[in-house]
Amino acid sequence: MHRAGPGELEFDEGRHGRRGSIVAEQYQQGMRQPRSGGAAPDKPPTNEEVAKAVQQKVAAAVEMSRKYRHVAWYSLFVAAYMVVLYLQASAYKSGEVVETLKKAFMPEDGSTTMTFRNEDEVLEYLGNKVLLPIWKDPVCGDGNCEWPWEFPSWGRFGCQADCGVNSNTTPIVVNVRADFTGHPSISSRVLMNNAKWNLCLEDDARRKRGEADLCWYDNDQAFTEVQVNSINAAQVVDGKWYVIVKGDYAGRVSGAIYDITNSSEPTAIPTTPSWEACKLVRRRTVPATQTALRRLLAAYTQAHRVGGEGGRRIIAEVVEEISKMEGLKHINFTKYTDMVRQGQQQQEGQQQEGGQQGQQQEQQEAQKSAASTATTASAGGSGAVM
Repeated sequence: MHRAGPGELEFDEGRHGRRGSIVAEQYQQGMRQPRSGGAAPDKPPTNEEVAKAVQQKVAAAVEMSRKYRHVAWYSLFVAAYMVVLYLQASAYKSGEVVETLKKAFMPEDGSTTMTFRNEDEVLEYLGNKVLLPIWKDPVCGDGNCEWPWEFPSWGRFGCQADCGVNSNTTPIVVNVRADFTGHPSISSRVLMNNAKWNLCLEDDARRKRGEADLCWYDNDQAFTEVQVNSINAAQVVDGKWYVIVKGDYAGRVSGAIYDITNSSEPTAIPTTPSWEACKLVRRRTVPATQTALRRLLAAYTQAHRVGGEGGRRIIAEVVEEISKMEGLKHINFTKYTDMVRQGQQQQEGQQQEGGQQGQQQEQQEAQKSAASTATTASAGGSGAVM
């Protein structure tokens, strides 16, 4: 056993160590013989070399297994892809179609060449031999119920002669109500003439074939009166039915659907969304400016009757009230209140000036009367002396 120094790993240099060789011992003990015969090799592989060889073989086997798995998954993908293509191509049906077209195109005598003198003969041949015999519309009454174009009859639909009658139907009543009056801007006749309605069956299969949904009425039902409350009976099959309303710009058409299987107790059939008319809410609001104008006119009339300081006070109170209205807060009433205040101040000043002038006049009149009295007295005294 080799003692490892600092930082080294211990390893066994004996026959079980890395540098030993179990293969050499097997040759010596006769447990292993060379494949080609003869003597054992002079330098058999060490245990480390044998371990590396085994490791390489294991890694190669794992890699090969991974590749096999990839090949298997790829093969499954290709197989699934081919199956999908086969199902989409409808090989059997395509083969039948090709065989039918071959029989139609080829002459009856089996010859492979045909001669046409002009274009009309080509079109006539294609029409009589190919188009009409192969692509033909189903005919009701020929005894062959060709689904989906022909089906058991219900209402005005289906082919009773070939497919019989569909007994799985439900009697219903469609109650249509309409009130086209009272619109603020559109006349009731215009609203009535534009509105139409119908009852239709949502059919995804028909839509995929490019056909329109079946509707109970051949033509959309119009309105003949501005106020309508009509009852319309129908016998419908199971499915998803819907009421289509066209041209009802004001939302005035409403209604309800009832199941009348038990005619004595009709059952309401809920609709999604609910079939209701739009409610027109009328609001008569007076503009704030109109209210303010009326208030000012009334206040002016009252102030004119009162006059003086009382009238000015009435006007000032109304202006202050108007300035606090919700719709007139954006208006600046400062200059109007200042004008009213200036008018009050001027009136007060005029009153003060008038009072002072009155006092001055009274003083002047008193002085004049005193002067005249003094003059009279002096005149009387001088006469007596003489």
